Amino acid sequence: MIFYITLFLFILIDIFSKQIAFLYLHEKINIFWDYIYFKFILNPWIAFGIEVYPILLKIITISLIILIFYYYKKERKSIKNKNMLDFSFWLILAWAIWNAIERITNSNVIDFIWIKYFSIFNLADSFITIWAIIYIYILYKNNK
Repeated sequence: MIFYITLFLFILIDIFSKQIAFLYLHEKINIFWDYIYFKFILNPWIAFGIEVYPILLKIITISLIILIFYYYKKERKSIKNKNMLDFSFWLILAWAIWNAIERITNSNVIDFIWIKYFSIFNLADSFITIWAIIYIYILYKNNK
């Protein structure tokens, strides 16, 4: 149950943040000098602005989901903290699906967090990255 509540709250936060960006972030707003700022953009590419052609994007997405799911099933048997591994895995998968739905329905995603010399992204990208780090950490810690 906690998984569904967490996912629902994160999705609401993501939707709300993108609506705020759409309504109010048409001009650049500096957060940290000129290195971090907010500005609305419709991004046709994948996480962190990585450019991928549409057919290749679909192939990569499906392949990664299959690979991650296979590895998850294989590694899950030897993990001590299965609950946290499950939680992080399903949140990563749910966010990937959520981003895919947004991309399919809009052909773009709304990004609004810019980091100079790095990329532009949104909260969903951040959530996927955070939970992927937690997931990898659990696997690393249990496979020492």
